[in-house]
Amino acid sequence: MRIAAGPSFIYRQQRVGEKGKTFTVFKFRTMKLDAETDGPQTATLADPRIIPSMSWMRSMRADEIPQLWNVIKGEMSLVGPRPERPEMAKGFQADIPRYERRTELPPGLTGLAQVHGRYDSAPEHKLGYDLQYLVNWSLILDIQILLRTVWVVLSRRV
Repeated sequence: MRIAAGPSFIYRQQRVGEKGKTFTVFKFRTMKLDAETDGPQTATLADPRIIPSMSWMRSMRADEIPQLWNVIKGEMSLVGPRPERPEMAKGFQADIPRYERRTELPPGLTGLAQVHGRYDSAPEHKLGYDLQYLVNWSLILDIQILLRTVWVVLSRRV
């Protein structure tokens, strides 16, 4: 992994968390070092910026494993809306009504949008799932999402 991703195989990035507070999220690097020289971009399924030998890691969502540290630190939960980058969140808030409601709960490693939507689903589509989670939150729902996440990861559904 270190050979493919280079010397900085842990990637750090600012994300928007609960109540709009920013925090540093950790991921395994799966994109080239200069992937965002043109500014922040949303990743796609066949993104040319992905290091070819690391695509398996993205398909299994294993690049998110370092975010367990964010969970331990209390910045994230296992289940909740996925945290967005500040630049993306600002644009989505300007364009999508009620988008900021996503920050009423701690962000999560996985959520309804990740187990029911697709990786490249539109932000409006993901927001629908996030709002559904916000309204219907329960321990049972979290357990269902975690179990479904295992199926999504093992089946490599994207």
